[in-house]
Amino acid sequence: MVAYILLGIFTLLLIIGQIKSADIIIAPITGFMIGALYNKEDFEDGTCDTTLQCAVGFITLSVVWTRNIKE
Repeated sequence: MVAYILLGIFTLLLIIGQIKSADIIIAPITGFMIGALYNKEDFEDGTCDTTLQCAVGFITLSVVWTRNIKE
């Protein structure tokens, strides 16, 4: 059941990556991992990096995009 939920998240991240014109990185990992990650980091130059990541088994999917922060 958990694997199906993570596979759904995996598919959702691919769709978000296409909508946001983000970098989509699919990479193998050493070991077995299941989980998801969200990270948002603001920089002093007025940009914001957003990372969405999902790991299912031996493969991880990362979706990363940068946007300008309006102040």
